[in-house]
Amino acid sequence: MLQGKEMTTLNPSVAADEEQSLTNHDNSDQYDYEAMQREIWKTMDPNYLKTVSMPELYDTVYASRPPVIDGLLYPGTYILAGAPKLGKSFLMAQLAYHVSAGLPL
Repeated sequence: MLQGKEMTTLNPSVAADEEQSLTNHDNSDQYDYEAMQREIWKTMDPNYLKTVSMPELYDTVYASRPPVIDGLLYPGTYILAGAPKLGKSFLMAQLAYHVSAGLPL
């Protein structure tokens, strides 16, 4: 046991005339990187469902998608219903043909 003697550390404190270690760095950048990496891994999970708050959803502006057929058919889901033998299938076949060929309807 050392009685009456002063204890000193093996590694002196950093001074202006000494070289600093490259491993000393601020952990805030590392924490942000790790948080981003955790978020990315979380979104890659097939069971992950991102939730959005109502104010965030309300404030979000979504870009309109261009119409498939101007003034008639816009992207989305439609139900074409009617009595039998009115020409629903024929109309859909005509629409599909004109859209795929790029012809005006």
